[in-house]
Amino acid sequence: MKILHCSAEYFPYIKMGGLSDMLSSLSKEQSNAKEISVALPLLEGLKENPKYTGHSIPIRPPMDLGAGNLSEILQKSCFREAKHGKVKIYFLDSPVFSKLRSIYANPEEHFRFAIFSYACFFLSLHLEVDLVHAHDWHSALVCALHKNASRGLPTVFTIHNLAYQGDHPLWMTGFLKEIPFELFPESYQHNGKVNYLKAALQTANQITTVSPGYRDETLTEPNGFGLSYMLNKRKLDYSGILNGIDREEWNPEIDPNLFANYNPENLSAGKQKNKESLYEWIGRPWIPKDRPLIGLIGRLTYQKGYATFLQAFKERTHLPFYFIFLGAGEESLENELFHLSHHQMDRIYFYKGYHEEFARRIEAASDFFMMPSLFEPCGLNQFYSQAYGSIPIVSRVGGLRDTVFESPLEHEFTGIVFEPGDVGSLGYALERSYTLYKDSPKLQRLQKKIMLIDSSWRQRITKYDAVYEKALQSKL
Repeated sequence: MKILHCSAEYFPYIKMGGLSDMLSSLSKEQSNAKEISVALPLLEGLKENPKYTGHSIPIRPPMDLGAGNLSEILQKSCFREAKHGKVKIYFLDSPVFSKLRSIYANPEEHFRFAIFSYACFFLSLHLEVDLVHAHDWHSALVCALHKNASRGLPTVFTIHNLAYQGDHPLWMTGFLKEIPFELFPESYQHNGKVNYLKAALQTANQITTVSPGYRDETLTEPNGFGLSYMLNKRKLDYSGILNGIDREEWNPEIDPNLFANYNPENLSAGKQKNKESLYEWIGRPWIPKDRPLIGLIGRLTYQKGYATFLQAFKERTHLPFYFIFLGAGEESLENELFHLSHHQMDRIYFYKGYHEEFARRIEAASDFFMMPSLFEPCGLNQFYSQAYGSIPIVSRVGGLRDTVFESPLEHEFTGIVFEPGDVGSLGYALERSYTLYKDSPKLQRLQKKIMLIDSSWRQRITKYDAVYEKALQSKL
């Protein structure tokens, strides 16, 4: 089977969130049995240089497009082929992306990602793939284009976060009625705007999201973000499939980013060495090494629930945890974390931004890893934490609810769970975490246990195969 994935992110080239890691690891696993290609915008700010093959595919506009700005853009655009393991990456080299340093928060995103979707539509026909798999609103229109085309292909659309829908004023999207799109943006309206994600929900042959729990949550409001009615209409075509991770990429025994590698057998010594070295690296060598360390990594947005964490942090001052926080986002949260990091240096360290090496070092050094999300489609950090022997402390939502279980029975325990947005519940989870930390033999048994959990794609890939087969059958 030949599959084309269409996405705005793909690790290691463009990474802003979990979509990047998810698609990279999924496509790698799929490439063992299928011919996998990925379409991706080519930015000036790629995080790693691609291994180009020298082959390029020009975008040929329809003959009846005529002259104009859109025709000129398409004529100047082409896909440049690169190899990433067994996966072929097709970078869209286009004037609408080539000067960008970052993939998101740029002007005229409605136009840029419409161009990207059309280019993906063109590429899928050129490559003669069997199925197109689009991810999030940035490539959603490729599903509509195939639905409207006389020789359109089966499509699967994956929701990675329903909060981001690509909704734009109707007057900005009139170009979608014209060649080469020939779509009817009025039919994709929601709350008075043209909604790219809704277009995919209406036209994709199959819809997936990244965990069974999140799938169920999105069928009702407010978790449906206004589109639960549409998802209920497509309920029989809507599946929740847990994300997986690449255990070769996320393996503390061979990870070159760590201060010291380790495995379940030398876990205690390995994590202690990473903790001591991390404190030196961040300029806080005076922090006592016997204090429990909690790591936090993420975008500072409402969704991630860090306001709940900050309130619990201020209330539970008697607990001896040290916190290391890596992230960026809303200015108010950044400012508060900077203030705490400066005035309470003996309790918390904050670094603004994202740093891959730093993130992995936090996972390796931490005794616990906190994810206080108000909603979470799947989450990946709980898998990384388990692989690195850091006990997850998570809110009971979405994919976190599906993958982290707190139980008095050690063979069922995979982490510590609290109620989302509840400061008291989070505070009590911290109390339980400290009680566990003080029981060193039990802590080490549980850390070793969670390191052995299989969160790879190997056991999940067949569920995507079943969805693909349904999409192919529905197109017949």
